[in-house]
Amino acid sequence: MRLGSPGLLLLLFSSLRAANFSVPVVSTPHSPSQDELTFTCTSINGYPRPNVYWINKTDNSLLDQALQNDTVFLNTRGLYDVVSVLRIARTPSVNIGCCIENVLLRQNLTVGSQTGNNIGERDKITENPVRTREKTEVTWSVLGVLCLLVAVAVAIGWVCRDRWLRRSYAGVWAVRPEPELTGHV
Repeated sequence: MRLGSPGLLLLLFSSLRAANFSVPVVSTPHSPSQDELTFTCTSINGYPRPNVYWINKTDNSLLDQALQNDTVFLNTRGLYDVVSVLRIARTPSVNIGCCIENVLLRQNLTVGSQTGNNIGERDKITENPVRTREKTEVTWSVLGVLCLLVAVAVAIGWVCRDRWLRRSYAGVWAVRPEPELTGHV
């Protein structure tokens, strides 16, 4: 199989397990009518197919999925791009977020957008709390193993030190005085 063949390309992409999505971009809301606000969230180059959620940032509740229209498609690189359009009733102040979830990587990319108080957009990347707990458990496990290894090394050092001291002990011979030579021939 040569390098540029379609079979090799398919083989490479079939072994692809996961890819991070780009940080979502939320467009500033526009109003097609006096009663409605429209937000657009875009994220590209991820794998596998994402889950898209819109969040009411005031109380962190999920917005009804009937209010959003998601378009997810494979790009030329074999990765997913997503565009989500949210239409909500106009209110004086809106604080919403678009969340792109990559289930395999346990990663949520969330971007917020506010209207009505000129705060602007806020970006943040959040990790799944389960993942954070797993990292903490792994950290403590590694520290425990390292402490155990240090204790074993100290014990081995102590045993070797005692054996070395016993081998180098000269006993009574080192304390016994040497006989003096007398002048007799």
